[in-house]
Amino acid sequence: MKPLYVLVRESNLFGLPILRKIRNWVYERHLAAPRINVGSRVRIQQLHGNSSSNFRIGTDLHISNDCLLDLSGNVIVGDRVTLSEAAKVFTHSHQIDGVGQDWRRGNLFFSTLTIGDDVWIGANAVVLSSVSTIGAGAVVAAGAVVRSDVPAGAVVGGVPSKLIRMREIV
Repeated sequence: MKPLYVLVRESNLFGLPILRKIRNWVYERHLAAPRINVGSRVRIQQLHGNSSSNFRIGTDLHISNDCLLDLSGNVIVGDRVTLSEAAKVFTHSHQIDGVGQDWRRGNLFFSTLTIGDDVWIGANAVVLSSVSTIGAGAVVAAGAVVRSDVPAGAVVGGVPSKLIRMREIV
């Protein structure tokens, strides 16, 4: 299944309307993610090897074009989550202090991230590895850079992100 997953992920052919269902089917099987809907040029993968990483993806995940979901750390994604165009979610970081000028010689740090049900991460938003929770019903505004946890029902935006308001959920 992995070679087929890589082919579907890397090939632009699967952006054609008739082949989109095949792309979604392959992602669904490879990631055990029921009813996943994936746009073109989406990467859902470990960016760095971590033998102890785990992930669980809920039902009805929608990931638009050009998104990245880093599975290097531990990731739990709830149901009905949406990542809009070019959103990036990271679960790893690099040691940059105490390693000399060449930061690539430093250690990798892996984080755990839980994204609650009904979360919307807007276009071009970036979620950094310092985030451990995005609460249920939260909205991350387009272009936001999230570096701390987001409470359930919160709307956050900006660089760095801050609380804009709480949603009125009925």
